[in-house]
Amino acid sequence: MPIYTPKQIVPLTPTVDSPLFFLAGPIRGGGDWQAFMAKQLLQRESSALIACPSRWDESHPLSKDFHQPFSQAHNRQLVWERHYLKQAGLEPNVHGCIIFWLGLESTKRPHPGPEPYAMDTRREIGKFTAFAEIMNVRMVVGGDSRFHGLDVILFELSEAFGKPFPFYETMAEVVEASLTTARH
Repeated sequence: MPIYTPKQIVPLTPTVDSPLFFLAGPIRGGGDWQAFMAKQLLQRESSALIACPSRWDESHPLSKDFHQPFSQAHNRQLVWERHYLKQAGLEPNVHGCIIFWLGLESTKRPHPGPEPYAMDTRREIGKFTAFAEIMNVRMVVGGDSRFHGLDVILFELSEAFGKPFPFYETMAEVVEASLTTARH
């Protein structure tokens, strides 16, 4: 199944056999972790629907899997992201999951600033943590255990979900947990 990239919103109908995954996590300065995660998801579930906010173009190695190349549709990227984040993680009766990958900042291509690395990711994870206090949220979190502030993030998630929130240190573990979460 295709990978959906910004900014064109395409109506999707995720099913138990074709769940929707939104790849959330640092883009600028985070390396191309999204490509590795997408490959692992597609290897494990070839019919998965993947919404990835990276602005890949037709030269990207995964371009053959794109729904269509990057589109400068009239939508802001935030509109696109919110649409698929809500569908994957919040909408009832949808088979989907938000995957938050909290990797370390790249030493080869660090975040250009001036805002801090992973600032938008921290905002998004905080938003969905708050949603979890009042409604069912489908999300999985993984990454590097040295991610700055991870202990606070996991504390907040555990409080919101009412139980210890699991953290996965490999993409393979994240993929398995995400498939399980998306199918329930």
